[in-house]
Amino acid sequence: MDKKEKKKKNIGINICIGLLLALFICIIAFISMYSSNYKLYVERNNKAKESQNTTITSLDFDTSNISNGGTNAYSLADYNENINITIDETGKVATLSYNRSTLSNAYQLNWDLTGVEAGTLESQTITFDKKINDVLFGGIGQDATGDVILFLMEDGTISYIPVYQALTTNGVEALTTYQTISNITDVVKFYTANVTSGASSSVTVLAQTKDGTLYDLAPIINNNKTND
Repeated sequence: MDKKEKKKKNIGINICIGLLLALFICIIAFISMYSSNYKLYVERNNKAKESQNTTITSLDFDTSNISNGGTNAYSLADYNENINITIDETGKVATLSYNRSTLSNAYQLNWDLTGVEAGTLESQTITFDKKINDVLFGGIGQDATGDVILFLMEDGTISYIPVYQALTTNGVEALTTYQTISNITDVVKFYTANVTSGASSSVTVLAQTKDGTLYDLAPIINNNKTND
């Protein structure tokens, strides 16, 4: 092999070595960048969890955290729905489905049910200006006249429909009219509960705020009815 060919061969080898070295440096840089970004992601995720944990102390049903319960005793309860509620994909539109016969019988409204077939569902639609995080059909008091539909809004406030009051005021069309509880904020969860006070018992709905405090909604909603 003459000097010229040997020189060309050496140049080729050097180029290959240079390319391999550059590739190796790129791989090291990528691994370093990925590790750094992953570490940053983990740190941010952990900080977010820590922040959430410091904001919400407890979401357990702790009756010692009921702020306005007085000497009442509370326990979790189930409640039968007379109206089905669904929320659309936007989170702002609620559809209330019902059977007139069922409502008339449940609330002793004595409606004229001519032409109403058993099991036939009708509906009313409500459009809110905020998203709905949760919805609950519950009871307040000792009978069905205390039925209430509660909407937990995305800002932690509560909108509600007192079902019996609405139906006796303007029929099913009144189910599209709701009220707002303005003095409780940062709500994250609803509970249906049995309430025992001495020898009497009833049902209520408890609203839990993000700091773990529970509020009995019965006296608040009943007071709103009195002021209407």
